[in-house]
Amino acid sequence: MEYSDKIVPLWKVTIWDKKFNDVNRDWQPQVIKYNYLLADELDNLKVDNGNVRILYTGKEIAYTTKELAGKNMAQGEIVAIPWGGIPKVQYYKGYFVTGDNRIATSVDTNILDNKYLYHFMNAKIDEISSYYRGASLKHPSMKSVLKMEIYIPRIDKQQEIVSILDTINDIIDTDKKQLELLDEAVK
Repeated sequence: MEYSDKIVPLWKVTIWDKKFNDVNRDWQPQVIKYNYLLADELDNLKVDNGNVRILYTGKEIAYTTKELAGKNMAQGEIVAIPWGGIPKVQYYKGYFVTGDNRIATSVDTNILDNKYLYHFMNAKIDEISSYYRGASLKHPSMKSVLKMEIYIPRIDKQQEIVSILDTINDIIDTDKKQLELLDEAVK
């Protein structure tokens, strides 16, 4: 499949973690299944110097060990959004355990770079947020998410864009930390 310099729906270029009820079966010929843990199960795995990322559905960042993660551990380069709650986009490459996230990866990283996918979805967080529905705990309409259209430049251009955006994010993170330190000093 050649998608370079084209706009395509996400379902054509991504693999997700489960078959979604409201999605055309042709949109999901393949899935990658993961073991999902409840928040308290994830909390019980936390250690200070772990090397396996715990992917919470919230903002918390924590780690565990391969031994503690056991059969629940997965490995890959993924992009995740929470199945319920406040929408956010996470990127991770390596070993991980997950809460109830919807997890995507590129069908072919020679066509779509996973970090490019992350930056695309992060830039579209307001649109993704509009797809979350529900009275109390909101869940995304995955049909709407999979229908989102992504522009796919050549892979070298994607990697150039990722490099620029990563640099900008690093600068923003550094500035935030400096502002927090300044705020603490003022207090």
